[in-house]
Amino acid sequence: MQFMQGHYQNAYVTHDIESAKEMLRKRFGIDDYIQFEPNMPFKTPHGPKQVHVKACLAWTGGLQIELIEPIDGYVDDYVSFLPRDRTDPTPRFHHIAVRRDDQQAMRQEIEQLGLPLAFEGEVPGLLFIYLDARQSIGHYFEYVWATPQMWQNTGWPVGRPTT
Repeated sequence: MQFMQGHYQNAYVTHDIESAKEMLRKRFGIDDYIQFEPNMPFKTPHGPKQVHVKACLAWTGGLQIELIEPIDGYVDDYVSFLPRDRTDPTPRFHHIAVRRDDQQAMRQEIEQLGLPLAFEGEVPGLLFIYLDARQSIGHYFEYVWATPQMWQNTGWPVGRPTT
């Protein structure tokens, strides 16, 4: 398996999601976001942790852009990428995501890859697992499995390959 196969998303963290959205709209024409504000449990190497973030997704061509604003709880894996100046809303690169349609095969692939777990989360119809790839490629690496309906809900472009 080629681990980068199925790459569909670049994700960025920001101190201010609304300002970051406006910056991306003005500069790159990225608009039409799906926005949500999860407050959910994560499985981490340090046990269960609660996390609260603001997030949004937008498609530009065949690439999904995700913006994440850490709010509170276990946000350690996000804030280390942010600028020290809390008034700076500039998005900072955080991770790429790859799509997988077989949850069991995804977990086997993750095991083969051998990267440390950063955290794992789940919402109905979607499972995401972040691996810490900072020592090898400089950022986190996210695996995502979802039901067909959930992929549709995220705006997956009609005709975009799934692998």
